[in-house]
Amino acid sequence: MSDPVRRRRPSAPRRQVALLDYALGALARRRGRNLAIVVGLAFTTGLFASVLFLTSALTREYTRSIDAAPDVTVQRVVAGRPALIPESEGADLASLRGVRAVHGRVWGYLFLPSIGANVTVIGARGLDAPAGAIDLSVDGVPTASLLPGGRRPRATNEALLGARLAANLGVWTGDRVALPTPSHGFETLVVTGVFTSESAVHTADVALVSEHTARVLLGVPDGLATDLAISLRNPNERSVVARRAALLPGARVLERDGLRRAYALTFGARAGVLAAALLPTLAALLLLAWDRLTGLSAAERREIGILKTIGWETRDVLTARMWESGLVAAAGAALGLIGAYAHVFWFDAAGLSGVIFGWSALYPTLALVPSVGLGQVGAVAGLVIVPFVAISVVPAWRAATLDPDQALRAAA
Repeated sequence: MSDPVRRRRPSAPRRQVALLDYALGALARRRGRNLAIVVGLAFTTGLFASVLFLTSALTREYTRSIDAAPDVTVQRVVAGRPALIPESEGADLASLRGVRAVHGRVWGYLFLPSIGANVTVIGARGLDAPAGAIDLSVDGVPTASLLPGGRRPRATNEALLGARLAANLGVWTGDRVALPTPSHGFETLVVTGVFTSESAVHTADVALVSEHTARVLLGVPDGLATDLAISLRNPNERSVVARRAALLPGARVLERDGLRRAYALTFGARAGVLAAALLPTLAALLLLAWDRLTGLSAAERREIGILKTIGWETRDVLTARMWESGLVAAAGAALGLIGAYAHVFWFDAAGLSGVIFGWSALYPTLALVPSVGLGQVGAVAGLVIVPFVAISVVPAWRAATLDPDQALRAAA
């Protein structure tokens, strides 16, 4: 006589699908507890992701703008502090092979008591240049557009203002604004335009004026400049020109690549400090999750006892519990990533931008281009999902190894 037909064990894929279906049902039966954990995971993931997304977008924005900066910038340092540099010292540098032009730039910071903040005053060269995009190479900004009705200055008593600066001063195109001078007087200027919010990252606190007006506002005598900007015909000559410029008295030489690295390090360091400050939040969440996962209710014990009585193995129960933890972690991480994206790119990273920017008072209105890669998403998700699933292993193992008779008796 042939053996009775034995029940065939389902294939591995079908078995995993069945366990996943059971895990989904278990999550629905304990929706209150799981929803609380998902919200906590989403909040923690959103915090870390917001820091990472904002840092990445700002680094990309400033790194891109560095392409418009001078190839080499020469500053003078006296007693460890920046000082004015004679424009005549650029003559020797202009004669070097590979140098296209050397010109002194007049720019600096001016404190306005009326708003309690510093503004960046930039002296524009060649006011008779064609209208359109404005050159702000002092800050490495390739172009900056104006709001409708605005134009670049054409005279020494005119100025272009950043959107945030204009808003704080309560002025608009066509209005007059009085800026203080070192001689305790005032320079009255006509506002010829306001920069758009799209360029606010670079122009929020900018006052673009003629070079003559900049000298008056900043107290820079003729023949002196804030720094020397060197443009090269051949970028490969940058290191040679930089070494020659370093021989000038008190010279500090900044190369474009160095500025790019400095921006990346600055934003990275600030983001790292902020992320480290958020680690206790993640630790507290994991401890709370551990407490919730290790405590098996009577209903859960009875459920596990019934499953093992009807033939479930320990690994089946363990796999189902791990599916539950993985689904909860994935849902929390996904919600957190979506929330972080909206927070940074739709709501201008409210409450966070000031920490990463480091601005004092005139915070810009951000208009950042999304810069999110799979590596960033994976890093943030791994930071939350992996620890959460890891702490779920022990509770899942304890649940899976329950003796069915003891589990049913304890539940009863």
